[in-house]
Amino acid sequence: MLTCHQQTALRRITEFLSETADPWWVLGSAAMALIGVDPGEIRDIDVLVSASDAEALMTAYSLPNEADGGTEGFRSTYFLKPDLGDVPVEVMGGYQIRTVGLWTPVEPLSRQRITIDNAMVYIPNRNEQVEILKQLGRPKDLARLKRFNM
Repeated sequence: MLTCHQQTALRRITEFLSETADPWWVLGSAAMALIGVDPGEIRDIDVLVSASDAEALMTAYSLPNEADGGTEGFRSTYFLKPDLGDVPVEVMGGYQIRTVGLWTPVEPLSRQRITIDNAMVYIPNRNEQVEILKQLGRPKDLARLKRFNM
């Protein structure tokens, strides 16, 4: 389900994040594909890291923080776009979703390991992916929920 370019990007993400101190996860459409759920089009790869790791990556790689305050539904303290090849990668630190009028940090409890060649990629388990999509609640997220055959 993942193209060779997307697989290459995931391997490069593991290299990019090799010095992080805290757990990290691939989210969104790429995470769905990694557990065998067809997400439809994968336009980019979303990665969740801790705020402290995002700050360290920003400094180590001279990346600008492109966080813009977010939307009414989600925001992140750090939003980095490292150039890791043909597939855009978006790294979020301090990521929050607004639910019932409150900002809630996105901190998955599960960390499922997926091997791509010799690289280890981490994703939330199926149930947490579903919960994150429900919390986001955008039309595209709700459409993706249907792909989980629920």
